[in-house]
Amino acid sequence: MILAAFCLAYAGFSALCLAMDRHYEDVFDRTLPRRHRIPLRLFGALALGLSLCASAAVWGWSYGTVEWIGILSLAGLLLIWFLTYKPRAALAAGGLCAVAAPVLAAL
Repeated sequence: MILAAFCLAYAGFSALCLAMDRHYEDVFDRTLPRRHRIPLRLFGALALGLSLCASAAVWGWSYGTVEWIGILSLAGLLLIWFLTYKPRAALAAGGLCAVAAPVLAAL
């Protein structure tokens, strides 16, 4: 469940990142269509919320919140590194994490 929380956090940050014009253009070499902006933001917020719930399920709400902040920090740093050197790999890793999170939660 810890890996599921990390994958959800990374996928959420990736979606929120792609909802920004600059990062979308870095990955896809075109402008962000208006119809993609809101779904990306909604998915990002939902994934971050589910990541918090997964952390709370493992450690409880008091300690789980602290662990969740650590997970957010690690996922954010990894995404920043990916966006700096390999923006397309950031998208691929975000999609992979979005698919892997439910599988990891079920284990």
